Amino acid sequence: MTILDTALRWLESSVLIRLFVIIALGYLLGDVKLPGKFRFGVAAVLFVGLAFGAWSPALKLPEEIQSMGLVLFVYCIGLQAAAGFFGALRRDGLALNAATMLALLSVFAACWALGRFGVVPRDLATGLFCGTLTNTVALGAATEAAAHSGWSTAQIDHVVLGYGVAYPLAIIVILLLIQWRAAAAARSGERTAPVEGPMSTTIEVERPARAGEVMAAHGVVFTRVRLVDNSVHLITPSTELPAGSLIVAVGERARLQAATAALGHESSTLLHEDRSGYEIKRFLVSNHAVVGRPLNELGVEAAGGVVSRVRRGDIELPVTGETVLQLGDRVRVVSTRARQAELAKFFGDSLTVASENGYLSFALGIVAGLAIGQIPIPLPGLESPLRLGAAGGALIAALILGRLGRTGPFIWQLTYGANLTLRQFGILMFLACVGVKAGGGLVALLQADGLKLLAVSVGVVTGGHLLLIGLLWLFRRRATPAVLGVMCGFQTQPAALSMAATRTDVSALNTAYATVYPLALVTKIVLAQLLLFL
Repeated sequence: MTILDTALRWLESSVLIRLFVIIALGYLLGDVKLPGKFRFGVAAVLFVGLAFGAWSPALKLPEEIQSMGLVLFVYCIGLQAAAGFFGALRRDGLALNAATMLALLSVFAACWALGRFGVVPRDLATGLFCGTLTNTVALGAATEAAAHSGWSTAQIDHVVLGYGVAYPLAIIVILLLIQWRAAAAARSGERTAPVEGPMSTTIEVERPARAGEVMAAHGVVFTRVRLVDNSVHLITPSTELPAGSLIVAVGERARLQAATAALGHESSTLLHEDRSGYEIKRFLVSNHAVVGRPLNELGVEAAGGVVSRVRRGDIELPVTGETVLQLGDRVRVVSTRARQAELAKFFGDSLTVASENGYLSFALGIVAGLAIGQIPIPLPGLESPLRLGAAGGALIAALILGRLGRTGPFIWQLTYGANLTLRQFGILMFLACVGVKAGGGLVALLQADGLKLLAVSVGVVTGGHLLLIGLLWLFRRRATPAVLGVMCGFQTQPAALSMAATRTDVSALNTAYATVYPLALVTKIVLAQLLLFL
């Protein structure tokens, strides 16, 4: 008996062993750095799964693991995307989302035509749609809908294989397009270098004003003021800033410059570096009473502090009175040492409490999503009613509950760390399962239609992005950070976003990405299912 035979017998002996072997090997492959500092990341788990499925059909994983992984991933993504999804429907995001929607509909039309006129089978066309847009959630929704509609196992596997072929090509194309757009901007003299995050400065007031009005107008935070009598005080929105006083301001460079011009000039006295009598400390948000409510309603000033920054995961959020705190946020607070114990109690500052809370609401939210997914939706022209399925239902529930934030005692959001962990584990389980299941037909598909699929995938994704860039030009959204952010949001592709962040203004890039990502994600899920039936 060979080593491979022994390994195969061992893998066949346990579902858990082969699941975690596939995940481990996928992570090793996903961590390999490719040209442009790109990595496949968790998507590599799918490719390892395909290889295992091609090796032996006996390595197939249970459907329950696949379904659970998909639901966890989609629900957590929906919670995170909720605020941005509804915000994207406002006026400021309409142009960017309109361009993204038109480009998505064009890719949908191209894939529909490929299937309708026999260039590729309809099941492969659906997989190509999901793969060229690098969207695993859409793939999950499509395969689930196909199973509910009576599609054969071979047809469903073809959807996955179409995705597997198109996905890596789409990644390569989008990275090349990002390089091209950034290089073109540099040649034209457009400023594309990354900019700093939040910073502090000291402003000398020449024109008296009320602190709250200036902070609201310019999106900055004032923490301390030194009056002409040299006394230093914490600033509240009602604080009057007299001429000759010095104030500490926190915010992005451009916003600080605007606030400085409105009040006076930047001072050579660095009050922001002088902490005499005051402490700056970060507190972990774990108190349910402050979660899901804007800062201007919390009364932090009454507890003796001023919030200057909020960190959620790896991101520093802009702080205004409308900033809503979530479980697990880290708030940076300026206060006197005597009030720090009170502030710690105010915010909770307990990692244990922040980690343990929220799972009752999490379970109830998923139950609601599963129920929504079973509701039949009749559509004209379709033989059977459309169902959102477990994935689509979980996404709808998460968007609604994530937008609500809290309902009475129920806090729907998870901590950032818990959300990230659950959704990563969910997508790993899903990719491992669908990869193994579809791997048996991979070699035969590539031998029969490999070159055709490669050519079609490159053509669809390139055409979609060029159309998107053209639409943004028509909508007069031509600044490179916005264009690159929309391109990454169009793909709903964090890997592309990471690369773009090294070549342009990160703040504007992330803003554009967050503006179009939620609506693009939901649209892809719906369109992927429609491709199955039209």
